Order: sequence, then C-alpha cells, then structure tokens
Amino acid sequence: MRNTWLILKREYLQRVRTRSFLVLTLLLPGIMTALMVLPAKMATMGQKAQHIVLVTSNPQFGEKVRQQLLAAPVAEEEDEGSDRAGKRKPEDQDIIDVDANPTDSERAALRDKVSTRQIDAFLWLTDDAIAARDVTWNGRETADFRERSWLSESVGHIIQQRELSTKGLTDAQADELLKPVKVETVRIEGGRETKGSGTGRLLEIVVMVMLLYMAVLFYGISVMRSVLEEKTSRIIEVLLSSASSTELMAGKLLGVGAVGLTQILVWAIMAGVIAFPSLALQPDLGELQISPGVMAAFGLFFLLGYLLYSTMYATIGAITTTEQEGQQLQFLIIIPLVLSVFMLMPVIRTPDSAAVVWLSMVPFFAPILMYARIVVETPPLWQIALSLLLMIATVSGLVVLCARIYRIGVLIYGKRATLPEILKWLKYAKA
Repeated sequence: MRNTWLILKREYLQRVRTRSFLVLTLLLPGIMTALMVLPAKMATMGQKAQHIVLVTSNPQFGEKVRQQLLAAPVAEEEDEGSDRAGKRKPEDQDIIDVDANPTDSERAALRDKVSTRQIDAFLWLTDDAIAARDVTWNGRETADFRERSWLSESVGHIIQQRELSTKGLTDAQADELLKPVKVETVRIEGGRETKGSGTGRLLEIVVMVMLLYMAVLFYGISVMRSVLEEKTSRIIEVLLSSASSTELMAGKLLGVGAVGLTQILVWAIMAGVIAFPSLALQPDLGELQISPGVMAAFGLFFLLGYLLYSTMYATIGAITTTEQEGQQLQFLIIIPLVLSVFMLMPVIRTPDSAAVVWLSMVPFFAPILMYARIVVETPPLWQIALSLLLMIATVSGLVVLCARIYRIGVLIYGKRATLPEILKWLKYAKA
C-alpha cells in the first residue's frame, strides 16, 4: 500500500506542476464559454438596417405588412414581455417602403436599384403571389432562415387577419384570435414543481457529459502514454525492483485520476464564481441548477468510468511498444464512449424506455447514459445501484485481468503482442 501511495503521489505532483496543466486548467473554461457565446454573437454581427420595398397591389394591405415587419424586427428573438425591441437605436431600424405599382417595368427598375445598392431588397407581394402563397424576396443576398421565418410569420399574420376581416371580425378580434399560445413546461420531481423551458436541463446534461467524456478520454490516454514512456525508457525495470506490477498500475490509475478530479474541481469553482451569475441573467439558462445528488452521481460515475477505461488504456500501453501502435488499438476503447454520446438524445427523450434502461446498465455505457438518466428523470434506486455494482464488478475484474497482462507486458520489448501471446502472459502471470 505504501508503494502505491508513493507512485500515486509522484504521478499526481508530476502532472499538476507542469505548465500545460496550468494553462489547460485556466484556459479551457474560457474556451468553453467562448464556444457557447460566440455563435450567438456571430449570428447578430454585421447586422444593419435594411432598405426594403414592399411591392403590393393594395396600398392599405402593404402598409399593414410594413407596420407588422417594423413591430417584429428580425434581429429580436426575445421572450414575451421583453422591452429590448424598444431600445433599438434609430439607425438600426429597417427602412420599409410600400410600392403600389406591381408592373414588369417596376420590377425591372427595382432590380436595377438593388444592383446599384439604392435599396437592399424588395418583396413581391402582389395579389397573385398571395393567392398562390408564393411571395418572392429579391435582394443582393439570399434571405437566411431567420429572415425567411420573420417574413413568413409577419406576412402570414396580415393575410390571415385580412381573411378574418372578410368574415366580419375587426382587426382587434383577429389579432386576439391569431395570438400564439404560450406553452409553459413544469417538471414534477419529488413532489416539487419546477418551471422552465428545459434549456438549462439540456445544457446541464451536455456540459457535464462532455466534461466526463473528455476527462475520461484525455486522462486514459495519459495513463497509456505514461506506461509507454516508462517501458521504452526501461525505467519500469527499476520500478519493478521495489514495487509489484499491481502496485505500479494502481498508483498510476489513482494518481492520474486524482489529477482529473482536481482539474474538474477547479473548473467547477471557476464556473460558480464567474459563469453562473452571468448565466442566471438569461431566462432559459437561469434554471441551470445542479443539485447535490447530481453532483454526487457525476463524481461516482466519473471515478468508475475513469477506472474502467484507464485500466484498458494501461493494458494497451503494456502490450504495445510504440505510441503509434497504441493509437491504432485505442479505437476499440473509444467506440463505447462515442456510441454513448450519440445515444444521448434517445435517453433525453425517453429515459425510461426498455432499451435505454438496459443499455444504461452496461458498464461501458453506464458512465454517460446512467448519469444522463439521473439528470433527466431520476430512475429507481435499484437501477442506479445495479448499474454501480455492475461497474464495480467489471472494474475489479478488469484490474485483475489487466494487472496480469501488465506484469508481463511491460517487460516485453521488440515483440508484437498477438492474442495467443497475450493468453500466454495471463498464464505466466497466474503461475
């Protein structure tokens, strides 16, 4: 036990003192934040006021469409009750004109104005186009998805309002009838009701699962490289003179695992101090509240998942002689992790389906799938307990099996390990 502790201490201190550990620990939270914030910022970057002409057969109808488009600008995607639209600067307001001359010559003239940048675009909104439900946007740039949705909703609202008016309804009655229905989601868990859109819950799953996935993958590879480094430099021969192969492997696994937990703890503290207060200002992300039970589940499944996969990585390091050979074999280990990530959406949609339940019991899938189920909808305790017991049994069996391979494999040089050869190592180690 003393030797295991000494090796654990060495592996831990050697890694946390490196410059790369400090840089990664401090920079990664900033990089992750940038990856979440930049896409939203880039979507609105470069947006400017546009000069649009509405070509319509009916000036009154065109004016209503104009008012509707100005009332619901494309750049605003705020929740109901937000006053952000009222804070738009005058220079950011779109300029929308109504043209009641829907002729071919006028269309050609508007095309010339678009080409010479006198206007940005024109919308062909004649009675024939409305009857065919085929309105055309003509501009220097193709309208993106957001602009098409904006135009479709705004124009569709006015068309439906006009059709309802022909049935005897006033504009106010038509607006009330066409007002969208807001659906509010309420999550019931443990007798308590929690309101929210589900965005925070989804973000919680994605962030924590990807953190677990990257940590298990990154530190598992670190274990493999550590074994290969000591094996190729012949340091392992010196170490084996004072410690057993099982102590060496256990010390490496626990030491590198402690580094991973340290890094995640630092990230969690930084997120709590910096990120969460700003996220709380967002309506959907303010519901991102990780309970102590979820954090405990993350710690358990991270530790067991790390031990499970890093043990196999240590075995690959023992049976290979170069890092290139190790990279060729590690895809066998990565496959279950990748499949687990791809199966996240079915887990989120139907966490209690039979297929999801039994897949989450499989030890190689459990670190990600069972954790995701706990976040979405806490499964029965017997399922969590069974999953943990199966993982512990699998880890214990792999540790015994891989320790035997490790005992012989770390001393083999220049000989490619084949399956018959590995079976011989197991026999020699047992003897």
